[in-house]
Amino acid sequence: MSPLANPLAQLNDIIAPTAASPWPPAPIYWLLFSALLLLLIASVYLFKRTQPQRQKQQRALTQLQRLQNEQADFIALNQLLKGVTLNHFPRQQVASLHGEQWFDFLQQYAATPLFADKQAFLRRLYQDSEQPCCDDDFVQAKRWIKSLPKQLKKQHKEGNRHV
Repeated sequence: MSPLANPLAQLNDIIAPTAASPWPPAPIYWLLFSALLLLLIASVYLFKRTQPQRQKQQRALTQLQRLQNEQADFIALNQLLKGVTLNHFPRQQVASLHGEQWFDFLQQYAATPLFADKQAFLRRLYQDSEQPCCDDDFVQAKRWIKSLPKQLKKQHKEGNRHV
């Protein structure tokens, strides 16, 4: 090398840095992805678990509306309520209930009192069977059908608390 040679001529060109790679993602992104995946799985599980209950309830409400349109009698309304309970309770627990026991059972799982009083309920069920239901009967039955799942959860929680 000669002393007069330009020392800068010996330098190489500047190498530009490469762009940052998006892979692998930072740990926070893995955490967010895992949380999102768990949330999605839980949502699908809960949806599939509650879907049959909602379908049963919707069928019962549709049948109730049909009974109301047909101006059905009290016995038909009572049969619908009995069918709804058979969807939620074991057959041996509900099928044999009648009269006062049936009325008490309905009241036990009602958010608000269902039908006026026990004697009127029994009279309408066994004596005035041909008389059509009034609109209030259908409103009360609809309220009972809609509130039954909540009342079941409430009864279950209270039962667990006392154990």
